[in-house]
Amino acid sequence: MPRQDTLFRTVSVLRDPTYRRLWVSGLCSNMARWMDLVAVGWIALQMTGSPFMVAVAAFARSAPMMVLGPFAGIVADRVSRAHLLLVTQAGGTVTALAFLAMFALDAAAYWPLVALEGGFGILWSLDFPARRTALFSVLGASRVAQAVSLETVSMQIAKMVGPVVAGACLASLGPAACYAVMVAVFAVGLAATFGLRRRIASSPAARPAPIFATLASGLAAAWASPIARAVLLITIAMNVLLFPYQQLLSVFAQDVLAGGPRTLGLLVAADGVGALAGALALAAHGGSLSHGRLFATAVLVAPFGLVAFSASRSLAVSMTLMIAMGLAESGFAAMQSTLVLLSAPAHARGGAMGILSACIGTQPLGTLVIGALAGTLGAPRAFALNAIAALAVIAPVAIPLVRGRGATRR
Repeated sequence: MPRQDTLFRTVSVLRDPTYRRLWVSGLCSNMARWMDLVAVGWIALQMTGSPFMVAVAAFARSAPMMVLGPFAGIVADRVSRAHLLLVTQAGGTVTALAFLAMFALDAAAYWPLVALEGGFGILWSLDFPARRTALFSVLGASRVAQAVSLETVSMQIAKMVGPVVAGACLASLGPAACYAVMVAVFAVGLAATFGLRRRIASSPAARPAPIFATLASGLAAAWASPIARAVLLITIAMNVLLFPYQQLLSVFAQDVLAGGPRTLGLLVAADGVGALAGALALAAHGGSLSHGRLFATAVLVAPFGLVAFSASRSLAVSMTLMIAMGLAESGFAAMQSTLVLLSAPAHARGGAMGILSACIGTQPLGTLVIGALAGTLGAPRAFALNAIAALAVIAPVAIPLVRGRGATRR
């Protein structure tokens, strides 16, 4: 049966030992990222009491992707992707150790925390294009949708487990314990990455063009593709107007739900539960459906979920709505990379992913705005206003994709 065949193809990619190592290292990297998001959001709020200063810390983590993303993508096309992933995992381990030392020695302060967040941001800006193009080089176009969907599964497992672990550590043992767990997670990812050094092919150009010329040609190629152009525009809108709410969930948990770090962890984990369910469904069946239609439907549904979430005053209702948001976000996350990878020429996939990562990296601009709004109007109103603005911008671009003008599996 077609669905059984699709499920078999999806599961079969895990039989590839190189892909398994990529998957494990990606799971660890994402686990650490979500633990850090919860930990820093809560710690910054307790240090400053200011939603805007929470947003500044989140800005430091996200801004490097906006600035460095396109260049990181070009680097991923020109050097060993396995070595680049090794650098990001090792750098993450060292940065987590620095956080651990800061809290263990009772030397924590807000601005050093922001500086270390900037270090994480640089590493994650390198990791994204290298990891996604490595997936393509290992499995090829015929299985990239399944590979990216399973990668999204690992992201959502991390999003479901990491925040709960971080919240529990913060509530019971303190920040030092949280970052000690993060060091261990990075160490496991580093071990998995070591085995990739001779398994991922790299094919840099014999005479690569200058970096800025490569960047200009990549942007021109992306803009010339209707699908890639739509994905990039929607990605900017989602990251500037919708996703910044994630950085201020600590404010919502404390000020609206009267909770602590465990409440924050549960909210983020509920988002991960929904996203995991969506990613598993996409991994099993998404490869045979219209990628463009799935992508567009997801981005049109998400703003409605955020408006409803902003009106909730119950933890149970808020968690249910976070599950619904997670379902929509999984479709967005899996299909955006799939569409860009399939539309990019073979010699510029890393550059294309770098451009996509720069679009994702625009989130800190929205984070500062929503932080200022939350400080003035409160988190619920800030969330609702952002969601309405996101829908107004996204709808004209996404509706044509829902009507069928989207890419399907190759």
